[in-house]
Amino acid sequence: MRRRQFLAAVAVGATLPLAGCSDPRGSIRLTDVSDDAALADRWAIPTGDLADSYRDLSVGAIEDDAERATVTDTRPPFDPTWPIAYEGSYYAVDYEATNERTRMQYGVESTFDPDPTPERTVAYADLPAVDREKLDRIFDSDTARDPGETLGAGVRYTDAEAAESVVVPEPEYDGVTRDGATFGVAVRGSREVTVADYHYRAELLAEDAPGLAAIARERFRFSFGALPADQRAILDEAKGGEAESEDPPSEAFTALVERFRDHDDVAVEVTEYDGTWLLRYDGADWWADVRYPEEMRG
Repeated sequence: MRRRQFLAAVAVGATLPLAGCSDPRGSIRLTDVSDDAALADRWAIPTGDLADSYRDLSVGAIEDDAERATVTDTRPPFDPTWPIAYEGSYYAVDYEATNERTRMQYGVESTFDPDPTPERTVAYADLPAVDREKLDRIFDSDTARDPGETLGAGVRYTDAEAAESVVVPEPEYDGVTRDGATFGVAVRGSREVTVADYHYRAELLAEDAPGLAAIARERFRFSFGALPADQRAILDEAKGGEAESEDPPSEAFTALVERFRDHDDVAVEVTEYDGTWLLRYDGADWWADVRYPEEMRG
């Protein structure tokens, strides 16, 4: 549930609203994962679903490619808590931070088709390689922008890189031309930040879907035992679809969500708004996505 929203968000560089924040009603969705492949598919994240940079880190870790699996940043860019699926096998991917140090970060802005037109311009192709590498996105003529619209980025340079740059610490030109477009350029301040090298590594969890499904069942699966008829009716409605509460929710719905929350210790994922569990019910395994009613959140 929430992992899919996260992946969609990072893929487009957007921030999506948390599920259930605006809707006061609760909901329960049950998906049959009795089949090993269905369960493995629900739990694992295929590398193909990851944003490009995250895919490179994950595949680099899996293939033991240290250079590809290492990135320098102010924080870990990717912290997967779900298994990663790659070429039919499944891996746990994590990271180690080393070589912490400081860098200067500059607030660089580019203004598309500025008015007045910059007097001192340089062609993008003539920028030093370090500037082209770090500033490609904000000088991209294919990015749709209105005249006068400004795009900014926080860009980190080493002292050696800053010495090569014609943009930081102070621009030597007031404009950059690229593919027929003109961009104004400015630096809006700088600050010292701490960075580290994040080395990603992978551990084989399972060689196939049945192996991963067995791990999921061992870690997460539970059952409620005897349930009142009104709570069973909610679960039956949720099978293969969704059961939504009223606003305010019924006592039966609230009690059923509380039953799920009593098993937070074996939840696949749980937040203050919603959670995911692996429920054994009516002789089948169900992937249970539960959004809490508003009064049960937080």
